[in-house]
Amino acid sequence: MRNFLWYCCLILCLPSGFAQSCKSFVFRHNTDPVRDKICSSALIEDLKELKERLYEIHPDIYRYTTAPALDSSFLQAVQRCATDKTLLEFTQIVNDYLLEIRDSHTFFNVRELLSYSRFSRHYLPFLLCRVNANYFVVKSWNSSIPMGSELLAFNQRPPQYFYQRALDFSPIEAYAEHAKEELSTHVITGLCNLQSLEKSIQVHYVYNEDTLSKEIVRPRLRKALKASEFLGEDAKISYTRFEKKGVLSISSFSPNSLGSFKKRLDEVFEHIASDSIESLAIDLRNNTGGYILLQEYVMSFLVPEGTKYSNNYVYKRSDYDRFEQLSKVQKWRFKRTAKRYYPNGAIAQEWDFYNSPKGTVDTVLNDPLLTNKNKRTFTGKCSLFINGMSMSASANFAAWFATLDRGSIIGTPASGTHTGTFANPVTVYLNNTALPIMISTMKVNSLSDPTSNKPILPTVLLTPTSSDIKLGKDIHLSYFLSH
Repeated sequence: MRNFLWYCCLILCLPSGFAQSCKSFVFRHNTDPVRDKICSSALIEDLKELKERLYEIHPDIYRYTTAPALDSSFLQAVQRCATDKTLLEFTQIVNDYLLEIRDSHTFFNVRELLSYSRFSRHYLPFLLCRVNANYFVVKSWNSSIPMGSELLAFNQRPPQYFYQRALDFSPIEAYAEHAKEELSTHVITGLCNLQSLEKSIQVHYVYNEDTLSKEIVRPRLRKALKASEFLGEDAKISYTRFEKKGVLSISSFSPNSLGSFKKRLDEVFEHIASDSIESLAIDLRNNTGGYILLQEYVMSFLVPEGTKYSNNYVYKRSDYDRFEQLSKVQKWRFKRTAKRYYPNGAIAQEWDFYNSPKGTVDTVLNDPLLTNKNKRTFTGKCSLFINGMSMSASANFAAWFATLDRGSIIGTPASGTHTGTFANPVTVYLNNTALPIMISTMKVNSLSDPTSNKPILPTVLLTPTSSDIKLGKDIHLSYFLSH
């Protein structure tokens, strides 16, 4: 009888013991970021950890905000986590907090949520362009939605619904508001695909004045990951000649090989010289940045040999700074080179910073002489193509180009200012949610315009029309060739 009573008590206790409807710890493989709730206490712990890491790592956290404003933003985030949230809801709260810093390198990329429940996830890569509050398809997986179509709904929800939420997940550099809005159209894709795990989705769109509804079978995420619509192009350099005009397109400053990148640039500018090009356009649209030294290498072809490019680099010494990210071999090379040149040059200043205690904030002057292997300089007319996805090193290049008044800038505002951007982000993982958060470890301040917060604006503002999109017209190239 006693055993029976104990058994009944155990049965009665089981529901309360297993009734917890939220997760206190997240495993990526079995967590749905849209439906599963994470416990409030776990979220608040992660917020506190994020704040601690920000103050430990970030070199210039109050550059575009104030201590009271950032503290208030943090308290609001904690209050919003007073109830259980999904990962999608929590990451919106996190990004609202991070957006107060106005640092395009310190944020959470919503596409990271696709790695949760990834084995059962399907994904339709596509890209939209916003024209007068309407959304047109620029490209899609296997042309499943015709190019130039006006998207009306994705799984019964209008694109404007996703656009408003995409703004919360789009980083901003300083006060480049227009670039943030343009960048958000790229974020819409991830939000649309996150809303369901189902293989098939329904889209409504207008094409050739017909309103159509279509069911699309989405590919597996692992297959979609290989699509250019998802990842974009690798770091490619292409050169196209149009009689006495030429276009140099650089898709990224983050190649697999720095040497190959430089060699390709050397070859291109040899062709430019042999082709007697009189007017050159440099296309940095959708170039989200990369290595500053490669940005400088491109600069070296546009100004006289030995021209200085001076910037102050602001660092904060921590376990996450650029020096702690070096491999053992790289650290050995750095120490050997620094000791050889000490106390002269920027590397000597970096050596002093490297030996300073954790928490030290220092400014290192970097003023290299711009040069290239063949000491070649293009002296002809120059133009620059940019848009809201021209970020980081590309934005710094655009600021330099504008300050130098090297030529016309064509397109839409870049994601940066004339001062310079933040740089060299590291990724930290929050303990309970496993969310990867990027945090800057460096700030670039241009000596030519050290305090300006002005966005990098084009001298010729160009935005496509719906007809341009339908025809697949490159309006930047058309303008360049006709002027």
